[in-house]
Amino acid sequence: MERLAREADPDYQNNSDIKWNFTKFLVNRIGQVIDRFEPDAGTELVRQAVEKELNK
Repeated sequence: MERLAREADPDYQNNSDIKWNFTKFLVNRIGQVIDRFEPDAGTELVRQAVEKELNK
């Protein structure tokens, strides 16, 4: 996946544009985006962020 992203945008990690339709956003209970995960983010990283937010 990273190879494809680099081909499309060599500076993709520093570019804030949404690169793929699989970008995930974590939204809190009042509708604010509190985190963003690129398509290659591991599920464990996402799970930990969700659990942390649920425990607030």
